Amino acid sequence: MDFEFIKNLKFIIISFRIQPDKTLTLPFFKGATIRGGLGYSFKKNVCVKNETDCKNCSSFSDCVYVNLFEPKKIKEKIEEIPRPYVIEFPVNKKNVYREDEIFEFNLILFEKAVKYFPYFLISFAYLGEKGIGKFREKFFIKEVFQKYPVEKEIFDFRKGTVEMPEVREYELIEKDIDKISIKFLTPTKIKSQGDFITVPEFEVFIKAVLRRISQILYFWCDFKEKIDYSEIIKEAEKVKIGKCNLYWKDFKRYSTRQKEEMKLGGILGEIEYRGDIGKFYPLIEIGSYIHIGKNTSFGLGKYIILTK
Repeated sequence: MDFEFIKNLKFIIISFRIQPDKTLTLPFFKGATIRGGLGYSFKKNVCVKNETDCKNCSSFSDCVYVNLFEPKKIKEKIEEIPRPYVIEFPVNKKNVYREDEIFEFNLILFEKAVKYFPYFLISFAYLGEKGIGKFREKFFIKEVFQKYPVEKEIFDFRKGTVEMPEVREYELIEKDIDKISIKFLTPTKIKSQGDFITVPEFEVFIKAVLRRISQILYFWCDFKEKIDYSEIIKEAEKVKIGKCNLYWKDFKRYSTRQKEEMKLGGILGEIEYRGDIGKFYPLIEIGSYIHIGKNTSFGLGKYIILTK
């Protein structure tokens, strides 16, 4: 099977290390709070007209905020447009951080959004000044590092200098393995034949990865070539489930922008697949970086590979 098309999917992973001014209180699902605060802060920093409704603005079609955060407003006829970023947060029960503690999270940006990284940095800094969460608690950015595809320092408050992240071609890796264990760290919604499922067969899982890759390539990496996935899906049908310990988890968040409560959720836990897995490794690995399923910009759809 030819996975050369994956090389066109370019992205970066940036780690932000922030320190509370006094105390920082976050809910269990931290991604929704960070994402909500980022959207508000980003709009405040780039908006030049201050219109209540973005569509009334003369700069609407060229607006950085609309293109990155609400792209469907510009391309209304397209049913689903992925956001070019993912907020990746630590999956733990710790929700209170003191002034001497560090809270770390990742920002994933896809190729066309990388040039806007300085806007993201400024927006996070502004958010820290204004405060985040229910109690509007303040923080400051202590350090910013690039973790992928290279490792380097981007920002250190003691130096006050900022480096631009680097983008490189994705490197394909195959492994000689006959089984693999996947652990879903954040709720993952995978749809098959119109329904969300709790136990994804391997071909359903691979379809979800391919769908995510295809959308990012088309909208954010300028890759417009049509790819025939039929052989990949046919081969994936031969791989079977070994062990399964998955469960469904629902939670809610309030959207300030939409002014309504949103129900989010998906599968969590571990699943093992057995068969000729090695040739699928490039797909499985890149899926673990970019997240799959619904609401990925909040950090949903994160999984890790347990079998190396």
